[in-house]
Amino acid sequence: MNLSAISPRARAILMYALPVVVAGVLLLSSGSMRLGTVNELTSLLLLLVLAMAWNLVGGFGGQFSLGHSIFVGVGGYTTAIVLTYFQFPLPLTILIAGAVSAAAGLILSYPLLRLRGPYLAIGSLGMALAALGWMLNWDFTRASQAYPIPSAQVPGLLEVFQITTIVAVIALLAIMALLRPPLGLRLVALRDDEKGAASIGVRRLRTLVPVWALSGFLTGLMGSLTALQKGNLTPTTAFNVQFALDAAIVCVIGGLGTLSGPIVGAIVVFYLRQFSVDFADWSLLIEGVIVVLVVRFAPGGIVGLIKQGWITLRMRIRGPGVGTRTQALEAQPQSV
Repeated sequence: MNLSAISPRARAILMYALPVVVAGVLLLSSGSMRLGTVNELTSLLLLLVLAMAWNLVGGFGGQFSLGHSIFVGVGGYTTAIVLTYFQFPLPLTILIAGAVSAAAGLILSYPLLRLRGPYLAIGSLGMALAALGWMLNWDFTRASQAYPIPSAQVPGLLEVFQITTIVAVIALLAIMALLRPPLGLRLVALRDDEKGAASIGVRRLRTLVPVWALSGFLTGLMGSLTALQKGNLTPTTAFNVQFALDAAIVCVIGGLGTLSGPIVGAIVVFYLRQFSVDFADWSLLIEGVIVVLVVRFAPGGIVGLIKQGWITLRMRIRGPGVGTRTQALEAQPQSV
């Protein structure tokens, strides 16, 4: 089948329909899965949602944030508080957690977006560490003790998996919609050449603030579902800076600034960690070496390697004109 012969409208419909179909298959088959498999897939999907949310800011926006653990923690603790004191329905509780995290994203974006490059990374890391320190010293969070979610309000693993699947597909569709012109083009223009983008009227804050809000919202949903999966919270687990590092590693390995990069990266990193559990003393070294090799030899990640291989293959089969046309298409923000 010649994919280039498909009309742009049909291609867009296919891109939106494919995640829905995959989610539908997962939901329909979830009842026959073992609980261990269900819990494993839930963890994978949570990592995927986290990576997609971070990729909005760090990949498409070029803002290397290390503060996304704040949104995870805010989402988790909001869920625990709402279920403990208000006992709202679970879907509404998860949405409230996302909304509070989105508000946190709006608040943090204004000071952070006045920083650039490594200063933004250090500034966001400082905010994450400050938030962790505050939560550790706040009596309400019970410091190192676990803050339990009422057992009557905690859904089963199967229900958490089903909700997580729905959230993951909605997150992907929302990101695809956000990256459509004109906002997607403005976002990529700011990432690639901020001064050039400013010269044609692209405003930094007006473009990036909604992106931070959506990223915070999706990360808050992930934090809420993580709290429901575990059943309790501690500040050191909910506000762990490792969340931001995991998201960055997934996107770098999969492919920064692409829609499919977080998906590929999440699968690779998740199962790499599952495999390296048997090599506990070497797991971090193995992961670190892989990240270094990807950054050095494949800066576009696995998705970039696949794209380049596909372009090379088509050039050899059909001539160099195909490669030139395909490379021009890569500049679009909705590139796979």
